[in-house]
Amino acid sequence: MLQATYSFEDLKMSSRLIRDLISNSKEVKPLVDQFFDLDNIPKQIEKKKLSRINRGVLVDALKRQNALLDLDTKANKNIESLLKDSTYTITTGHQLNLLTGPLYSIYKIAQCIVLTNDLNTRYPDNSFVPVFWMATEDHDFEEINHLHLFGQKISWEKEGQEDVVAGRIKPEDIKDFLKQIEDKFQDPKALEVIRVFTGFYRESENLSVATRKLVHHLFKDTGLLIIDGDDRELKKLFKEVMIREVKEEVGYTEVMKTNEYLTENDYHEQVYVRESNLFYIDESGVRQRIRKEQGDFFIEAKPIERNQLIAEITDHPERFSPNALYRPLYQEQILPNLAYIGGGGEIAYWLQIKALFEAHNITFPMLRVRDSVLLYSKDQAQLLENLRLELLDIKLGVHDIVKEIAMNESDADLQLTAAEADLLKAKSKVVEKVHKVNPALETMVEAEFTKMIKSIEKIEAKLIKAEKAKHEKTQKQLTRLRDKFFPDNGFQERHDNFLPFYLKDDQFVHKILSNLKPENSPLIRTIEI
Repeated sequence: MLQATYSFEDLKMSSRLIRDLISNSKEVKPLVDQFFDLDNIPKQIEKKKLSRINRGVLVDALKRQNALLDLDTKANKNIESLLKDSTYTITTGHQLNLLTGPLYSIYKIAQCIVLTNDLNTRYPDNSFVPVFWMATEDHDFEEINHLHLFGQKISWEKEGQEDVVAGRIKPEDIKDFLKQIEDKFQDPKALEVIRVFTGFYRESENLSVATRKLVHHLFKDTGLLIIDGDDRELKKLFKEVMIREVKEEVGYTEVMKTNEYLTENDYHEQVYVRESNLFYIDESGVRQRIRKEQGDFFIEAKPIERNQLIAEITDHPERFSPNALYRPLYQEQILPNLAYIGGGGEIAYWLQIKALFEAHNITFPMLRVRDSVLLYSKDQAQLLENLRLELLDIKLGVHDIVKEIAMNESDADLQLTAAEADLLKAKSKVVEKVHKVNPALETMVEAEFTKMIKSIEKIEAKLIKAEKAKHEKTQKQLTRLRDKFFPDNGFQERHDNFLPFYLKDDQFVHKILSNLKPENSPLIRTIEI
């Protein structure tokens, strides 16, 4: 049967570091300012008041960036409210995966909205706004250029995108990729819906715009604000942090201290820290690593003087981009943010950088690991119920389940352990006699009895195999179920795309929103679709 919820410990989801964060472990306490708790929001507000947020610049950027959308009253009101000192954000972020990529990208946004709605009720003297940070400056095209649909991986093969920041990639030759997706849907009504989503890519100048339109379409009545950090005016607010990184190697010094603590406590380091943690974006949109070797700076292989680098940041901050360790600082520098919602991998690298926040006098937000979701049908739940199986049984594997079913339902005792025990008793007696007559024969006796035990084991295996064949239908059903819940030995939400579920229920997003709860600790939730 399926439970409504599971803990991360139940299914051993995420790393030990993340599970320890969820349980508010004392080992993780030095890595956060305070653990996520809805009751701690007033304390976080007091801390965030120290932030040097320039709300006017933020509001202007949001208006400018979202001008192409038909924002509803709630979203417009949220933008205007950010001018007030009493308004704060709850933020999540994601890469620009095509058509959202895996399901969990939707779940984290929904989680952000659910928590924000609760805070607006819980603390009426303040306003809270959900924000989606588009990771437009990530440059790993291979991570975003595909999705999984009906068991097939569909990829956008586009040459020359290595190291190009994702938000600036032009979808001018994306038609073949979109057609492959549309060809999966033969029903005219379904195809009409799909073409709304694929249309965002056909009509947009780049992936940043296409993703903004797609996310807005899915969450347009929630007040969600979408922000792109690849923005000159916003980066002006961050240039002093970038200049200090060039001058002092703050990132390397502070994060290395935390990495030592992680190692001492047998935790894994999520992100590698470098002596320079910035990138340079050239005119063609290619994101080039700024390296520091023996005191000298290089943009890729080209040397550049420290003073020249500082002057360039001062005059053109938009040409520079923070890496994974500095991106959170950039976000928290420009947003009046109280909490970040993310998956285990994301949160793990936030746990490396608290000391970096302190060094730059930027308030460290509370961290909330997002809920995980397993979508299931009524028939799938009924199958588990009929077989009296739990989700964890399916996760561990189908082979052992069918074997147990076969043995439990067989009219005969399929295990030959009693025969093996009798054989071992006989061997003991034979060895005793041989020892008295000729001890040199003992090795031969041992070898012969080993052969007989192996023969019995073979017979037992064939008996079980023969009985399992009677349950071939059940095995196929369970295999299909496992492939749905744990595709490629992963988890459904990290593999499948939302489109089939959306077509099955056009209230899909609202169903996710209504099933996620404003709770302090994440859970794995099962939702019938």
